[in-house]
Amino acid sequence: GLGYLSWIVFALNPEHRILGFGFLASEAACLILFSCATSTMWRLRFKPPESPLPDRTYSVDILVPTCGEPLEVIKRTLEACRQIRPTGPITMYVLDDGGSDEIRALAESLGFIYASRKISGVERKDAKAGNLNFGLAHASSELVLVLDADQVPHPNILEALTGYMRFPRVAFVQSKQSYLVPEGDPFFNEDRVFYGAVQLAMDSHDTVIACGSAVLYRREALDDIGGFATWNLVEDLTTSYHLHARGWKSFYYPYALSDGLAPDDIWGVMKQRGQWAFDTMRLFFFDNPLLKKGLPARKRLNYFLIGFTYLTCGFFIPFLFLVPPWVYLTGSSVIIRPELEFVVVRAIYFVSMIGAMRYLACGEDPARQFQMLVGLFPVYAVNTLRALRYPRSKPQYHVNNKRKAKDGRKRPAAFAVLPQLTVVALNLYLPFYAIAAHTAPARVIAANAVVSLLAIWTLWNAIEAALGKHSWAPDRHPMQFYGLPETS
Repeated sequence: GLGYLSWIVFALNPEHRILGFGFLASEAACLILFSCATSTMWRLRFKPPESPLPDRTYSVDILVPTCGEPLEVIKRTLEACRQIRPTGPITMYVLDDGGSDEIRALAESLGFIYASRKISGVERKDAKAGNLNFGLAHASSELVLVLDADQVPHPNILEALTGYMRFPRVAFVQSKQSYLVPEGDPFFNEDRVFYGAVQLAMDSHDTVIACGSAVLYRREALDDIGGFATWNLVEDLTTSYHLHARGWKSFYYPYALSDGLAPDDIWGVMKQRGQWAFDTMRLFFFDNPLLKKGLPARKRLNYFLIGFTYLTCGFFIPFLFLVPPWVYLTGSSVIIRPELEFVVVRAIYFVSMIGAMRYLACGEDPARQFQMLVGLFPVYAVNTLRALRYPRSKPQYHVNNKRKAKDGRKRPAAFAVLPQLTVVALNLYLPFYAIAAHTAPARVIAANAVVSLLAIWTLWNAIEAALGKHSWAPDRHPMQFYGLPETS
């Protein structure tokens, strides 16, 4: 990679300094991202399914926050909570920000303590984090298990996680997330690279990131930072960040202990990933990990990697995909070295990186991860810029998995991927325009066509997922899993 960047420095066309600098900066950003990922993921910590036995009996509070999810979904989750095998005294809470009489009756009939900020007259601010802190004020156990209203726990969840609390500085244990997704997981919701490699790497540094559900917290650790973090839209990343900065550790249990919903259309995916990017970039800009007091150097790099991923995938890599259309239209070139030389040097670097990433990700399909990350570049770019507007305050949070409108109308999916379609169209048709209009020599068109093919391959996955029809395995369809009516 360093050899390729050095080659670029001497190959740039001095007549197009601005474009050339952008090209060099984009390639450098990709190499920096790869280097950070390599440093983070070089050592993974694997755990067996058999967890260590607890050193003693712990009391546990189970908190299930709700805010308008379908009653059938909540019912399935609460019924599953009753089947959790205890490792000590358990108290179960439903934290209903919607103030629903139906949910209250359901919760109380299943033995849950019902608590609602709306009914109690408590201001409903800070969304889920505020709701969880409201629950903490009512709860008193040593450990806190958080489950989203659409996350159905397995009976052994406490047996699997509680034993890791024998280590006194462990703030939380996060289990692998499992989601109900269409066959082939078109939106890569299962996030195999993150759950199958990145979290294992974070675990080796005791810096696992909480994912908001199916996570067991130590109450003492939460009290140490004043409860769940409320500065960002969602509490999980920021809570982890503050806990690690206070010297607490976290572990990862790399086996699924719950099943839940994930967005199954492009609009839901964009909303979810946009929230993640927005939260991450607010931390990146206004509480940067490289400057965070209390974080060791290794953990600073781990958190920096998350934000820099959004920057690279939202801006730098898409910029590379716009260079070939500029060449086709103008006939100019970013480099002055022979085009065949560029293709050979870039190809060696590209193939080497593919092999390295596949090794680092333990074969968990990093190519699909790359396609989905870059394929959603408009989401990351918009929310990165949006984050700059909120140094102190934050916009309103909206729950992802609420019941759809009764009329069933949806915005056309093509609108969601219009930027991606535009980039693909430019890279697909402009080479032929350049040939017909003689705007550039054939060797220049051919060399840039290689980059255009890469752009089309990268973006097409997100486009196909957004516009295609998805099929479900019968036992993994939400309607069957949750018993939802056909109108849901």
